[in-house]
Formats: sequence, structure tokens, C-alpha cells
Amino acid sequence: MEKQKIVSIASELGVTILAYSPLAQGLLTGKYSAQEQPAGARKFDSRFSKTGIEKIELVMSTMRKMGKKRDRTPAQVALNWLIAQNGVIPIPGAKTAKQAQENAGALGWSLSQDEVNQLELMTRPWRE
Repeated sequence: MEKQKIVSIASELGVTILAYSPLAQGLLTGKYSAQEQPAGARKFDSRFSKTGIEKIELVMSTMRKMGKKRDRTPAQVALNWLIAQNGVIPIPGAKTAKQAQENAGALGWSLSQDEVNQLELMTRPWRE
């Protein structure tokens, strides 16, 4: 609900929203699984715990399926979904040229409105 209010007010004001950490520090890249959790500081973040990763697995599975139809990665689907939100621009980070190229793969195509709606419903618990 609050997200809708923020987006609505930003639209009224002609303000663009920059989505910070749109790939949730790598969580939405598909790199991690309940069996392969991250090392470093991420291991202290509950989103990257076995339970956290299991909780988001349905979203990841859905993004993998959507991406497979277009030869795209889950990260590209996640970024494209944000681009589909009117007035929202994702600003993904990249440590390597390969990551930057992968991020650019979110451009030049679009999810269907049904897919956008499906991801909206599935991700709502993390955005409220």
C-alpha cells in the first residue's frame, strides 16, 4: 500500500524513483541457494540464510521460467520488472564487466503485463 502511495506521489511531482540495490545484494541473481549460501558479510543477513533463501525460492523459480522463455537470467528479469514500473529506474551495481553486460541484458525487451502482475503479487510480502 505504501509503495503505491509513494509511486503515485512521485508521479504527481514528476519525480523518478531510483531503486537502490535492485538485485538485493545478489539475492535475485540466482547465484545462491539453500545449499550454497554466501560467505562474508552476507552470511549475517537473514535474507541469505537457508530459511531466507527457501522463502524466496518460488519467486526465483518463477523468474528463471520467465527468463528461460527469452534466454535471460533471473537478474535480467528482476531488473526488467523494475523497469516496467512507471517512474522507477533500477541502479544495479556491478563488480565486473561481465556483471555490467548481464545487467544491460535487462534492456531491449519487456515482460508481459501478466508477468509483471505475477511478480508484483509474489514479491508484495517483501515490499510492505
